[in-house]
Amino acid sequence: EDDDTIIIHDGIRPLVDELVLSDVIVKCKEFGNGVTSLPYNEQIFIKKTEETTEQYVDRNTLRRVSTPQAYQYGKLRAAYDRAVKEDIGMTDSSYTNTMMVDLGETLYFAAGSDKNIKLTTTDDLELFKAYLKMKD
Repeated sequence: EDDDTIIIHDGIRPLVDELVLSDVIVKCKEFGNGVTSLPYNEQIFIKKTEETTEQYVDRNTLRRVSTPQAYQYGKLRAAYDRAVKEDIGMTDSSYTNTMMVDLGETLYFAAGSDKNIKLTTTDDLELFKAYLKMKD
């Protein structure tokens, strides 16, 4: 059905918790989508060259976005149909959230968790193991 909730999640983020998942669903039911996010707490600089900086980005204007994300099925299906037809947001590094923004959709931030790490490096794997030990 068009108003069904579709949840998209990276399998490479194995520590998603119930609060994050439920808030994404609540936001989706209220607004049509919900995207896991956290405030950004590091400094961000735009580089001038590989060794120099040009300017900084105010971190108060930024959010870190990850998965899970939730979308109403009808909106998501229509967005993918349009994106494919118009070749919008269809790159090798595309994500559903960036495609939706490229299509003019407003995304609604849901709760995130720093423990919902993406396992991409050996350091991430060590952190993952430490989080698992904390649960015992």
